[in-house]
Amino acid sequence: MSITADEISWAIAQKLVAAHRGANRVIVDPLTLEALSRVQALNIQREVVRALAVPVVGWKVAALPDGDLISAPIVKNRLLPSPASIRPAIYGLGGVECEIAFRFAREPVPGREGFRKEHIVEAIDGACSAVEVVDSRWATTFSTPRNAMIADLLSNGALVVGSVNGNWRDVAFGALGARLGINGRTVCQSTGGHPGGDLIGLLVMFANDLRKQGIVLRPGEIVTTGSYTGFHTASPGDVIVAEFDGFSPVSVTFQ
Repeated sequence: MSITADEISWAIAQKLVAAHRGANRVIVDPLTLEALSRVQALNIQREVVRALAVPVVGWKVAALPDGDLISAPIVKNRLLPSPASIRPAIYGLGGVECEIAFRFAREPVPGREGFRKEHIVEAIDGACSAVEVVDSRWATTFSTPRNAMIADLLSNGALVVGSVNGNWRDVAFGALGARLGINGRTVCQSTGGHPGGDLIGLLVMFANDLRKQGIVLRPGEIVTTGSYTGFHTASPGDVIVAEFDGFSPVSVTFQ
């Protein structure tokens, strides 16, 4: 008897849940991962979050050069205040990115045709610097098809956030200065390093995409919007610091 797409999705989700809980990375036939549809990836994502039984407290989102919008929830035990010290089981492969995240004070209310910029701006009460710790539950690590990454919560290991800047509306995010340091050495410095630049426009797209899925942004949720410094890796014992002009720095130590 042939196995249905739903059965494949459920089996993959259970393996990802086990990996989140400390089991080995998930080995799946590469052709199966290549064949995952976006619908399957999102269903796996939802099942992983449901099975972990940890509240969703945020999201990560990115608009890719080909126009695709991808996102994934961040669960409560993976959102950490700076300074943070995290275990190898959490940082895994040790990827790090410097990002700007936004905190929603209230659920944004759409207009008749969906969300526009003003609806999102009204709902945000601040922005902060962040270090996203990037890991993968797949045995193929980061050499994974896009939909498989979406299924794996977009490779989120943790998000470490700094104090919230309530004057975020005055920030020119498209020209923002950023610095990533590891053990006191600058490994990347940029001005306007975000590939999109229009972070509020990205949040509008994201809110509309969630709306199509029947999902709303809730008060207190944090949304992180992609790297200003590219992808880098750190090792056990390293201290990683993200600095953005006008924002409090963020630090995380890999135990």
